[in-house]
Amino acid sequence: MRHFLILACLLLLAACGRTPVQEQQAFVFGTRVEVLVVSADPAQGRQAIASVLREFDRMHRAYHAWQPSELSDLNLAIAQGRPQQVSPELAGFISEAQDLSRQGDYLFDPGIGQLIRLWGFQADEFKAEVPPAADIAVWLANKPSIANLKIAGNTITSSNRHVALDFGGYLKGVALDRAAAILREQGIHNALINIGGNVMALGSKEGRKWRVGIQHPRQPGPMATVALEDGSSRHLGRLPALLRSRRQALRPPARPAQRLPGRPHAGRHGADSGGSEGRHAFRRRLQTNIYRRARRLARDG
Repeated sequence: MRHFLILACLLLLAACGRTPVQEQQAFVFGTRVEVLVVSADPAQGRQAIASVLREFDRMHRAYHAWQPSELSDLNLAIAQGRPQQVSPELAGFISEAQDLSRQGDYLFDPGIGQLIRLWGFQADEFKAEVPPAADIAVWLANKPSIANLKIAGNTITSSNRHVALDFGGYLKGVALDRAAAILREQGIHNALINIGGNVMALGSKEGRKWRVGIQHPRQPGPMATVALEDGSSRHLGRLPALLRSRRQALRPPARPAQRLPGRPHAGRHGADSGGSEGRHAFRRRLQTNIYRRARRLARDG
């Protein structure tokens, strides 16, 4: 699990001339989220944070990949080979995720939910077990992809029954954008939102840029800090091993295009992408070395 340190300098808030900072944490999208708001009116700050966390909780419940949700209902319909009517919001998510996947040569593909489940990541309690090689081979042979989905209005159909959507990474970017919009609507112009290392900054902290620290993976304290511009979003950090089983580091499974298809990444990489919108930051991340390297491996073998 990524460990990130928000260097928000919350000390001495009661000192003369300092604008109060309100902070609240929650656990949604399978990770810890933090919302920090700078507001001269503490009640206004608390109310705005509560609105953001309510929206996060709504999205978490609506698009949960394995607990009962609109997304799990869609995945069941796909598996049964029948069309499914979805909300306009979900139809829009699928359309945009298809576009993002296409731009990245499908190295990012939310349609690999079955593979994610095989590796045990779709569970309330993670079990450190390596799936049988035969199961991975079957999944690879089925070649599921979000590209197999067709959108007609708000009706979704699939040409491949093995597609299962998991919006884990994509949804965090959407949530950052929603949080920024909610805060601005409520008159909050200076805030920091952190969703498991996906960070967005609004305004500043008393005229100074928000600074975000990246927790060192092997030592106490940050290994680096980044100053964030108003409206910018960042995905920060090294991708550590989530667990070790039989001396093998397990990380989220790879797309078929990579050297060890359907298996954990062999290397450890980090990405840092900035931009004005959370969910579109992925477009820029597709141009970083980690994705160029994956494309070379797919091409050269």
